[in-house]
Amino acid sequence: MGTKKKPVAAPKFTDLNTAEAVEHFRKVVAEFGKKHTRSRAAARKVLIETGIWDKSGRLTKTYRS
Repeated sequence: MGTKKKPVAAPKFTDLNTAEAVEHFRKVVAEFGKKHTRSRAAARKVLIETGIWDKSGRLTKTYRS
């Protein structure tokens, strides 16, 4: 059973060489952090979805040293 992925909006800024773009990036990252670190379960879900952890909670091969 697959999960549905939400469509990702096109980035507002493609170049981070302006102060406005950097500030926008900081705000987006802060919002992401607040949303996805409210609980251990939410944080775990993000780590699995991004491919950093596997479903058992271990680091994936890419991130092991």
